[in-house]
Amino acid sequence: MNNHKYNTDPEVLLQQGKEIMSSSDEAKYHFRVFAVNMVLAGTPASQVGGYAGVTKAAVTGWVKKADEQGFEALRSKTRPGRPAKLSEEQYDEIDIALQNDPKEKGYKVWDGPSLSDFINKQYGVDLCVRQCQRLLHELGYSQIRPQTYPSKGYEDTEERKNYKKNEKR
Repeated sequence: MNNHKYNTDPEVLLQQGKEIMSSSDEAKYHFRVFAVNMVLAGTPASQVGGYAGVTKAAVTGWVKKADEQGFEALRSKTRPGRPAKLSEEQYDEIDIALQNDPKEKGYKVWDGPSLSDFINKQYGVDLCVRQCQRLLHELGYSQIRPQTYPSKGYEDTEERKNYKKNEKR
């Protein structure tokens, strides 16, 4: 039994340790090697997994992989994912275009549909509207639209009515 008095809550320290072990590919590799070594030294895989916050199946899988292929097989593999449809240069050109007046390119405002159309015409790349909205956000732009009429609180309600879209005259 551990009678040590901790300055910090042991659960917090344990959680921080788990985060460090999974923070980088190199840390994950070292942790996997350590877990395999613990099992090889006689500690049950379920106990190693329980302390580290992984399943027993993961630990036994690492042991099997190290046994069959060696410790280098425990390194994380790079997974490239889907290739980008636009190059970095095209992203830069889009950013420059967004900084200019949309009327120069034939649009009222820069939003998802207009950006999708612009990219399709400019680069021949089909991006959906939602993806273009994400792109706007990634590049640091917001999709705030101007108000169509003065906000509430104006004393002159006649001016407010004139701004309304479906005002009967």
